[in-house]
Amino acid sequence: MRTMSNTDAAFLYFETPTMHMHVVGVLVLDGSDVPGGVGLAGVRAALEQRIHLIPPLRRRLASPPAGMGHPVWIEDPDFSLTHHVLAAPLAAPVTWQELERFVGAVAARPLDRRRPLWEMWVVEGLDDGTVALVTKLHHSIMDGGAGGDLMASLFDLTPEIADVAPEGSPWQPDAVPTAAMLAVQSIVSFPRYLWEAPKSMAQTTRNLAGTARTWASQRASGTAAPLTAPRTILNGPVTAHRSVSLTRVDLDDVREIRRAFDTTINDVVLAATATSLLAYLEEHGTVPTRPMIAAVPVNVRADGAVAGGELGNQVSNMMVPLRLEPADPVDRLRAVHTQAVASKALLSAFGPQSLELLVGFLPPTFATAAARLYSGLKLARLHPPVFNLIVSNVPGPPVDLYCAGARVTGIFPMGPVMEGAGLNLTVLSEAHHLNVGIMACPELVSAVEEIGTGFVTAVRELTLRARSTTRRPRAARPSHRAVSESG
Repeated sequence: MRTMSNTDAAFLYFETPTMHMHVVGVLVLDGSDVPGGVGLAGVRAALEQRIHLIPPLRRRLASPPAGMGHPVWIEDPDFSLTHHVLAAPLAAPVTWQELERFVGAVAARPLDRRRPLWEMWVVEGLDDGTVALVTKLHHSIMDGGAGGDLMASLFDLTPEIADVAPEGSPWQPDAVPTAAMLAVQSIVSFPRYLWEAPKSMAQTTRNLAGTARTWASQRASGTAAPLTAPRTILNGPVTAHRSVSLTRVDLDDVREIRRAFDTTINDVVLAATATSLLAYLEEHGTVPTRPMIAAVPVNVRADGAVAGGELGNQVSNMMVPLRLEPADPVDRLRAVHTQAVASKALLSAFGPQSLELLVGFLPPTFATAAARLYSGLKLARLHPPVFNLIVSNVPGPPVDLYCAGARVTGIFPMGPVMEGAGLNLTVLSEAHHLNVGIMACPELVSAVEEIGTGFVTAVRELTLRARSTTRRPRAARPSHRAVSESG
């Protein structure tokens, strides 16, 4: 048995019937060169060969009675890939819009906590001849940073399927622990919590004090982000329904923008998001006078790597203002860059492990009850939102990948929609593209496809501006002789 970390457990405690804490991904495979093509049997066979490289996928939850402590992971004695790798109930040919609707329907259903918290749907017969794998994993298993390790374990670098070393020793499932056993384990671990709590509290207090000092300094210089976001049509109580938009832009274009204006890829993503939001709000609602606030997850792993196939969450968040009022998209990009630098300074002052420490002080039963009460009473409608949306940038593989012999032509990630903020935009870079996965609550975002279209349009506009900037000839510097003659 493995006791869950504070952060991993929090994603379970805060889940409600309308706020599902899972991440969704769509992998598009071109199996035209695979004998017999790629189907359900081939995907199951590929996973069967490599499942031991990702130990969390064979583990299920066991929770102590009455919320006496964090849940534990056990090796599921009933584990079978047939419970997790399933055929999508879609008749060929499947259009891209039908795939998006299916992904939204998958995202709208919670995972069964009696089994390992993941599932994969094989969508055969897309109208362009490709196959899609729609995956859903609970956020308590992994964050975006751990997703890279997941891909490294499942994929090959060539069409030839690599030989995978077998498991060192036969996998041994656990017996499901009784409530009494879980209660005893929680009681035994309680003295360690009492020993560590004062140190954690002291460290958290120091981090919060440093954050306050940094914020005050930024406020004095005019770069501090507001503590609350403006209310928009994107914000309010969410339902269990989900809508999805999957799109992409050329990664070389994004890099060209980054170089031309001396920013980062993340800045380009945030600026394109702001431009898309501006167009959407002009069409469907009211443009706020204050900057919108994007919650941006940040990987805080010390070395950026995941060891031994263990995934988990090591993530924090920074709040980045998205200014909508600059009419010029390049000015908007530069404003985003300035605000992102300030937000990174605040995150640094807060400390990479502060979120983990803070969550550790929450009693599990209280956390679950509070989340359900907040959601059930729709309290998000009564106060300004803390943030307007989530924007996440997940680094992906810089080379072509293959799965079960088929070339991966697209990887589209999507994070959860949070209570009070009905939009999550996640991008993942791969060899040639920046893939954009947008998840929304349709009751708050009625036309999610317009957000995706607006993002592509914004990148195209910035690309044209970048090319005009880099190709513009530099003005000739006047010689000393010319200056003297003109004087």
